[in-house]
Amino acid sequence: MTGSTLIAWWGAVLSTLLALSKLWELWRDRFQVEVSGNFTSHPEIGNEILVPNLSGRTFIVAHWELLYGTGRWPSRRFTPLASPDYDVGDLRFESHSTHTLRFSGADHFDWGVGASKGRRIFIRLHIAGRRPSLRLVYAPPNTQT
Repeated sequence: MTGSTLIAWWGAVLSTLLALSKLWELWRDRFQVEVSGNFTSHPEIGNEILVPNLSGRTFIVAHWELLYGTGRWPSRRFTPLASPDYDVGDLRFESHSTHTLRFSGADHFDWGVGASKGRRIFIRLHIAGRRPSLRLVYAPPNTQT
């Protein structure tokens, strides 16, 4: 092996390792958000929707909507369930933290099979700089997700 061939191989291996390192960083820091809910039938206790930010970056939710959803894509239909007033401001979701949306008292909603009429509950998050993200919060036991 000549000196120039050795240098070419060294450059190819080094650039491949650096590219793999960069791809790993992009994968690790990708946008990750999950949604779950704690539901009760008591209005004074209230329902909670938990939105954990699993990524290493802070993001801002400009608006959110809680929706009943029926049907499957492409004929899925949504009915509004709850949303904040537009003048409440943005929500900042710090990295590796959980934000809780509470629905108690007058904001409480029924969620059981009878109340939801078999509909699933979704949340649409309008995240600054991204397209809206639709996430499933609750599916009654007799429906498929």
